[in-house]
Amino acid sequence: MSVEARKSSPAPAVIIRPPEALTVTTTTSGGTIKLTSFDRGFVKVPFTVLLVFEHMDHHAIDSIKRALSQALVHYYPFAGRIIISSEAVDGDEFSIRCTSDGVEFLTASMDCSLKEAKILHESPMGKINPLLNELAVLYPAGSYGFDDPLLSVQVTEFSCGGLVLAVTSNHAIADGVGIAQFLSTVGELARGSPSPSVVPVRWDDAVSRHEPWPNPIVQAMLACPESQGMEFIAPLDITIPSALINRVKAEYLSGGFDEGQAPCTVFEVVIAVLWRCHIRATMSNKNPLNPVYLSFATDMRKYVGAKDGYYGNCSADRLLSVPTRSAAAEATILDLIRMIKRAKDQLPDTVKKGNHDQLMMQQGLHDRYDMMHVTTWRNVGFEHVDFGGGAPARVMFHGREGGTPPVPICIMYPPCKGMDGVNLLLLSVKEEHVDAFLGELAKHT
Repeated sequence: MSVEARKSSPAPAVIIRPPEALTVTTTTSGGTIKLTSFDRGFVKVPFTVLLVFEHMDHHAIDSIKRALSQALVHYYPFAGRIIISSEAVDGDEFSIRCTSDGVEFLTASMDCSLKEAKILHESPMGKINPLLNELAVLYPAGSYGFDDPLLSVQVTEFSCGGLVLAVTSNHAIADGVGIAQFLSTVGELARGSPSPSVVPVRWDDAVSRHEPWPNPIVQAMLACPESQGMEFIAPLDITIPSALINRVKAEYLSGGFDEGQAPCTVFEVVIAVLWRCHIRATMSNKNPLNPVYLSFATDMRKYVGAKDGYYGNCSADRLLSVPTRSAAAEATILDLIRMIKRAKDQLPDTVKKGNHDQLMMQQGLHDRYDMMHVTTWRNVGFEHVDFGGGAPARVMFHGREGGTPPVPICIMYPPCKGMDGVNLLLLSVKEEHVDAFLGELAKHT
């Protein structure tokens, strides 16, 4: 069956602003908020999340639009624009000008059901569903301009009564935790709450004072400027079965671990399995003596003492290295889990002493393909967003098809309705290595 997205109107997007009576205030108009060291690296980076809802009533879109406007009173920086501060001395100093220019809102419709469009479950053969390109406002990486809205919302209705709400934001305004917090507020207001249950905070001295945290992905690009071929990465939509996760957790528990150390987590099991499969699947044309790296994003709020409700960027990447590719390929899943745990346990000391060791480790990188970056949206909050019809059946990340990841990337999703296991987007292996990767994964399942 051929399905085709049908935009509801060829007219330009509607601009949603805070209620007019509340826009001309000292808090929502004219002020500026300086971006922190956590924010600045994301000024031109798009961030897109899709929430799939199985059942919404026919008033849902109007309700969401109204609640979005109300939410901008509390989250007024979203309605602003990025500027370069005039007082910048060394390099560009970016700020958010709180202009109340608003966010863009689009509606579209589909002539099929969510089931027919294969949106609710992973795509056949693990391939990314090309229909996702029609469900969101997508900015290519690095294309955000200073006049572009910091937030774009598209709501697409399906013939079954379900809808997909896609939010694309300029990553400098908020991280995943922040976007989930904002959408939860929109949901609360849509359901009739007079105010947010969480008081939002966009400026926090504790966060702003933190020194820049080295970004392993940026370091990989600097270390390997001539590394080619990442544009051939094959996007995969796959699920790690619960049976595999539970089996590994049981093996870890029965094998014993250091006193005082907690049992392994779902996150640690999934990372270890994926990383091992990635390394083994790509051994054929890589130097087995080259070091390999794993980086994973960590919410830093509790480590830097951020205020409750802070929704700006406050995540950093922890780097784990293994001296040779062959050593990582020969390691057991339990060995890799122990390595990941040690890297996580060292984070508090790293925050106190600085993270300069990452720059030293990065010097050994020979190819961007020798690194894998993992981030998780599990327990971030997207799974609890409710506009009146219940929580989403599925949460997904999406970027424009054909986009080029700087290094292999994996994004874990929250639990999906009807799926047994951990669903994720994998941008890790080239087309030529897909069969080998899926074969390695099959050995574990």
